[in-house]
Amino acid sequence: MKLSYKWLKEYVKVDVSADELANGLTMSGSEVESVDDLDGDKVMSLEITSNRPDCLNIIGLAREASAVFDRDLVIPSARVTEEAAGKGPEIECRIENRQLCPRYTARVITGVKVGKASDKIRKRILAIGLRDVNNVVDVTNYCLMEMGQPLHAFDLDKIKGGKVIIREAGKGEKIVTIDGEERELSPGMLVIADASGPIAIAGVMGGRDTEVSETTKNVLLESAYFDPVSIRRTARSLGLSSDSSYRFERGVDKGAVLTASDRTAELISAETGGKICSLYDVGALAPEEVSIVFSVEKAEKILGAEMDKGKIKHVFARLGMAVSEGELPGLVVSIPSFREDLRKEVDLVEEIARIYGYDRIPATVPKFVAGVKRKERSRLVDEKLREMLPALGLSEIMTYSLISEKAVKRFEDISGAPVELINPLSEEQKIMATQLLDGMLHAISWNLNRKNEELAFFELGKIYSRPEKRTGGKGAFKEIPALCIGLTGLVRKNWEEGERPADLYDLKGILESLFRALKVPIYFYPTRIKGMESCAGIRFSAENTEAGFLGEIDQKLLGDYDIKQRVFVCQVKLDGIMEKSVLENRYHTIPKFPSSTRDVSILCDQTLPAGEVRKVISETGEEIIREIELVEVYEGEQIPAGEKSLTYSIRYGLDIRTLTDKEVEGVHSRVKKALREKLDVTFR
Repeated sequence: MKLSYKWLKEYVKVDVSADELANGLTMSGSEVESVDDLDGDKVMSLEITSNRPDCLNIIGLAREASAVFDRDLVIPSARVTEEAAGKGPEIECRIENRQLCPRYTARVITGVKVGKASDKIRKRILAIGLRDVNNVVDVTNYCLMEMGQPLHAFDLDKIKGGKVIIREAGKGEKIVTIDGEERELSPGMLVIADASGPIAIAGVMGGRDTEVSETTKNVLLESAYFDPVSIRRTARSLGLSSDSSYRFERGVDKGAVLTASDRTAELISAETGGKICSLYDVGALAPEEVSIVFSVEKAEKILGAEMDKGKIKHVFARLGMAVSEGELPGLVVSIPSFREDLRKEVDLVEEIARIYGYDRIPATVPKFVAGVKRKERSRLVDEKLREMLPALGLSEIMTYSLISEKAVKRFEDISGAPVELINPLSEEQKIMATQLLDGMLHAISWNLNRKNEELAFFELGKIYSRPEKRTGGKGAFKEIPALCIGLTGLVRKNWEEGERPADLYDLKGILESLFRALKVPIYFYPTRIKGMESCAGIRFSAENTEAGFLGEIDQKLLGDYDIKQRVFVCQVKLDGIMEKSVLENRYHTIPKFPSSTRDVSILCDQTLPAGEVRKVISETGEEIIREIELVEVYEGEQIPAGEKSLTYSIRYGLDIRTLTDKEVEGVHSRVKKALREKLDVTFR
């Protein structure tokens, strides 16, 4: 946004220099990036935040200056008289989609003489970076920059059939815009059409066929309110941006549609000698009436400074807000239609702070309150993981949270319903990541292609999905924290054995170490997942909650990533684990009393997970089991086909006394009975 110092002074009589004005605006939130000299004027370039569309015009910035420097604001009033009411050409004005265009006004101005605009108009629009075209177009640009309401002037005689229809574009419809480019439209885009087709892309750019030229005699002046989301989508889809679309996207003043039309019509009439005729006002758009109760005492507590009630009322009035004192304690502040960013009392506190001056609010050290938790549990777990994973030999990576449609299909078994972007930047970044494997494999491939062949990576990211079809598409979108680990190449086991190829058990050992530190028991079980050579699922805690999987990537799938060596990966959803993890370490004394060890060897089906056996032993032995260790897995001679032998060493003990042999044997017998009944095993 560019601001002319001379132009602004027409609305607010500030008696400060341009540099002082720039500093005041910057300190109040409208950052001035530069001040340049231009033909005896000072032109400022401002960075306006997206929540302040009311400052994307000269009057809006003049209002800010009025509040900052405590000077009166003078807004020009339009005096429109319809000199030839009812004598101009009649048109049919119709809105077909009132959701995208709640209100549309069209004003007829006849007998215009198109030529150069007056020096005042031309110099001001040239100063802020706009080009001069002719007196009609220059006035619409002048009023756009003055009031912030986009306007468009059509050559009325070029509108076919005397119709102005606000509707969605049809499939395959095209329009040549005033920049000379032919653009193909699509359904969902809002257009202004006549009897023959589109004559403007609503809120973005007008069409060449109806633009005002030197031969124009009659003008149709448009002033409307268009849905911001619709304009943003249309502008992005067409790769087309304009001063009008920039403002419509951020939301223009709903209460200024007709006021801007009056002001523009008055200036066009003055510049061209035209006569103002009929006004067509279609639709309805009543600005929301918002009143906020403001407590001076509460504001003082938030800001840590004493505030004068009279001064506060004065600041609100300068900012265009009506203030009264009602029956409730505090001030009742009525929010103007151009400030849709103000909806809560704290918003008004911020208004007072920025006008009062942040530099004038005293700095105070907050009181220290012992025992206050300053970090969420999820963040503490996240920090614990980022501390442990590098200690286990892994390097952290960060990948894009957007993936391709192909990546979703490669891992369909682990992907939820994908969240697809409406306007993706590319096909490779079209969908919110449904899994972290794609990014992990791309990172591994990138490193392998640069001769880094021994890789151990981890990523702490998020996976996304939308509500499933079985729920009718209802419910909240899911955003789940997740851990992904990838191993490939050689690993160093120890100084004696040297290096060896990584395998699935290295990955399993990392997970066991990790979750042992978080005190979350995890169990592994066989499973099958598309895209995996071999795979194991992961459950955690007593509730058997599904947590993720680990496995080896299918060799054919690795070809898609240009990877020629074995890769082992895992993905674990962390939302449930974060709830179950125990972060506090508790000290336990060394046992004073000796423990007793018993072994149990079982024959079971080859598909029985060792974790299930461990779980049954743990649940049956209750509090007297100190340790369970799998010491042997055997398959071969003397073992029937399709079975395996598992030998566990179980250590029993108590902290308060020594267990008798009878007590140990009793518990051990119950363990064996439970294994036989629950898992259908036999004993060797």
